[in-house]
Parts: sequence; structure tokens; C-alpha cells
Amino acid sequence: MNAHDLRSILLKLQNRLKDDDRKRLHFFFGNDVPRRIRDDPSLGGTLSLMESLFDQDKINEEDFPFLIHAFEAIQCIDAAKILRAEIMPITIKQIFDDQDDDKYKYGVQCSFVPKKIIYENDTVMNDSNDKSIDAITTTTDNKTALHLQSKWKPVFSVTLIIWICLFIFFVILIIIFGAVSGIYLHRTLQNNSQLQENILAKKEKSNETIQRLANELKYMQNIPKIAFDAQWSPSGETVAGGNGIGSATNQLQYPWGLLVDDDQSIIIADFRNHRIVQWKKGNTTNGQIVAGGKGEGNELNQLNGPTDVLIDKETDGLIICDRNNQRVVRWLHRIGTTQGKVLIDNIMCNGLAMDDLRYLYVSDIEKHEVRRYQLGDRNGTLVAGGNGQGADLNQLNRPYYIFVDRQQNVYVSDNNNDRVVKWAKGAKDGILVAGGQGQGSALTQLLHPLGLFVDTLDTLYVADQWNHRVMRWPQGEKQIIVIMGGNGSGAREDQFHYPYGLFLDRNGNLYVVDQWNHRVQRFSII
Repeated sequence: MNAHDLRSILLKLQNRLKDDDRKRLHFFFGNDVPRRIRDDPSLGGTLSLMESLFDQDKINEEDFPFLIHAFEAIQCIDAAKILRAEIMPITIKQIFDDQDDDKYKYGVQCSFVPKKIIYENDTVMNDSNDKSIDAITTTTDNKTALHLQSKWKPVFSVTLIIWICLFIFFVILIIIFGAVSGIYLHRTLQNNSQLQENILAKKEKSNETIQRLANELKYMQNIPKIAFDAQWSPSGETVAGGNGIGSATNQLQYPWGLLVDDDQSIIIADFRNHRIVQWKKGNTTNGQIVAGGKGEGNELNQLNGPTDVLIDKETDGLIICDRNNQRVVRWLHRIGTTQGKVLIDNIMCNGLAMDDLRYLYVSDIEKHEVRRYQLGDRNGTLVAGGNGQGADLNQLNRPYYIFVDRQQNVYVSDNNNDRVVKWAKGAKDGILVAGGQGQGSALTQLLHPLGLFVDTLDTLYVADQWNHRVMRWPQGEKQIIVIMGGNGSGAREDQFHYPYGLFLDRNGNLYVVDQWNHRVQRFSII
């Protein structure tokens, strides 16, 4: 707005002013104009008053809002409305223009400081409502004016800045809280995970301990405790086979290893019939085929020269040394099972054993070693021999049968070395237990030993193959005791013709595979 436009607007106001309005207006601005103008409330005097204020730069095109408050103070509402309608829109536009140009950072704020005006005669001017009219001093942009102080107010007020700062503070606080909570949660989860792992480890260890104790109990129940001076019937009873060589269910053909189950059933590796047969207690006339029996072959439903068998109680499975197929297989221990599953291959196995923890031990007569396997593992861990064929205590020469006691000591019938050696767990060399004094029939000698068994007193029982006898060697004794056979080879009840497999049941009765007589003999403990 220019000065001419402002004067035109002020002239329009004159028509809205009454005589009383002019008097109050002159009185209101009495300190800012000459007395002659103040005392002349006529139309011409009012124009002179405006002109005087204009000349003094008390009102101009940039600083006029206090006029509105002046007219409101003298109760001239119509004039105040005209000024608001004509001037304020232009003012607001100018303010926004100034903000866009970054010339001014403050808005308009009007404040009024009342000051009562008293004339020389101590008279006070009143408005039409008999209210006293005071003069007001205002400061605008470093200059003092009447009735109004015009200044710029911060667009971003202190309060707004405080709120923004508080908002930022709380955002940062939330972020910090979230980070700390995340770290705490992460560590808690880690600790919980570690705790769970520890609990699982302890649980597994406890389960292993329970399993070991259960197996030890089972071992103690199945392995007999036999008195040092125990004796057996000198004559055996035929409990399987004995009906000549053949493949009928009442016959055997060069049987090898055997075991006696908890129910006194006898399970036999029928070598030349390529099958595993089971003879129930009390039934000495016929056996039942439980694996193989489909002729010589390498299919999963066939066996080829099985030499040993054991029962895995956990899976109710028969584990079989299928020697001529160079593999170890497992068949379910029930009549009607049609085929087995290969556990270990490429091994010239002969003897089998299983310890309390269900580790499987297998002798290899080609590599002259014994390995321990966790079921499902096909490589195994060397536990005896493995240093080539030989007679040193770290060597074996065609290890045939094996036995593992509760301490995981491995007993091996070292056939071509005519001895039995014991390998303690983790040992690099074996310990001579029996034989090893050259070939012969003396009580200190063995001749191609095969099947063996160890009772709870660590007394050794061994089938002395070529001497056609079964020997008993109490721990620490110098000589072996002949407990059966030893009467030359033959088919009498007190004779053997190459004894092979050997087993003691829980009652101490001794079962012997009499191979060339194609039978199994039981010698009852007396």
C-alpha cells in the first residue's frame, strides 16, 4: 500500500465519525499533535490531526495497525471495521512476502501500555459510556508511538522449539530403550539357548547314564556269575541239528557262531545253508529260518556263508556277519522277514559283539583287526590290531571271534597265533590272556582257538578247535582247565569234532557248536 491509498482510506473514515467521536479522537491523540489541532474537533481539524500524524510518520503505509486499536478505544467501532476490512488483508500479504524473502523473522504483535492523560486543569476525557480515555504509549521498530507497540513475533516460538526438543528427546529415548531392550532380549535368548543346550546335554548324559546302567543290569542278568569251582555235565545234550549234514529244518550244515536269547531260544549261523535258524526251547527236532534260506547269493534276501549273529534288543533286530558277501546286515528278529539291510560293507567279517552302549564290534580276518562302530557308521574306530598280520602284541593273525565286557575290554581269539588276547579300551597293544605258547595240547597251549566267552568274574571260556575241547581259564591262573571234550575228535556226547561257537546262558549252561558233527551241544552246569 502506498501513502496515497492510505490517505484515501483515512478520508473515508471521516464520514463515519460523529462530533463526539472527533472530540474523543482529538483527546486520545492530544499529546502527539499541536494544541490548536487537538482543540479543533471539526472535520477540518480531524483532517489536520490525521495529516499531522501522517507527517510525523506516526501512521504510514507500513505501520498503521495501532489506528484500529485507537478507534476501538474511543468506541468508534465502524471506523475500526473499515480499517480492518481495507488494511489487514494487505498487511497479512506483506507479512508472508517478508517471510518468503527471509527479510523478517517475526510477526506482528500489538501491545498497549495505558497511560492516563490529565490536562493542565486536571480534567479527564471520557467516552460516550462515561469511561475514562487514557493515552497509550507504544514502541514500534525502535521508535515510540501512541497506543500501540508493533513488533515481530518468532514464527517458531520458544514453546514450539521446546516441544520439538521434547519430541526429539523422547524419540531418542525410545530408540535407546528399544536398543537396550533388544540387547537385553538378545542376551536373554542367548542365555536361554545356552541353558537349554546345557539342559539337553545333561539330559542326554542322564539318558546315557540310565541306558548304561540299564545295559549293565541287563548284562549282569544275562552274563552268569559262575563259581570258581563250578562243574558241568561231562556229556552234552544235542539241542539243535544232529541229524546229519543237510538243509532240512531239522539239520545243520557246518554251523559257526550262535547265541542264546532270553527265552532260551538258540539262534545259529548255519554257514553252508546260508541262513540263520532259530531253535525254540524244548523243540529239538526242528528249527525255523529267520534270515536267508534263499540259497547262496548277495541279494538283500540272501546270505552267503554267515559266521556269527547277535541280537540288538533296542531294535529287535538280528545283526549278522554275512562273511562271503563281505558285509554286516540287519534283519528284523521275527519269522517271515523277507530281507535285510546292509549296515557295513567291504569287510571280511567273522565275529560280532555289542557293548552296553550299543556299539558294534566286528573282527576282520583279512585286515587282521577289530573295529568298533556306532550303528549307522560304516568306517568305525580301530580297537585291536590294525598293524598288519603278525604275532606281536600290537598285531593279530586272523582274528575270528570276539567278546566285549562291561569295561569295553575286547577279547580276541587270535586264531593263527594260537592265543587269546585282551585289548583294554584305548590300548595300542594287547595283553596275552591264554595260549601263546606255541601249538600243542598242553594245558598252557591252544590250537587255533575260536569261540570265546567271559563271565562276570572275568573267567575265560574258549573253544580250542583243533584240540577238540573247551577250556576254562580263571583270571590270574597259569593253566587252562579242560571242562569238556579233550577225548579226541568224535561224535560221542562227550566228544567234539572241531568246536566253533560258544555261549553261556544266564544260568551258566554252556552251548557249543560242534561243527563237523553238524549239531549244537548243551552242557548243563552241575
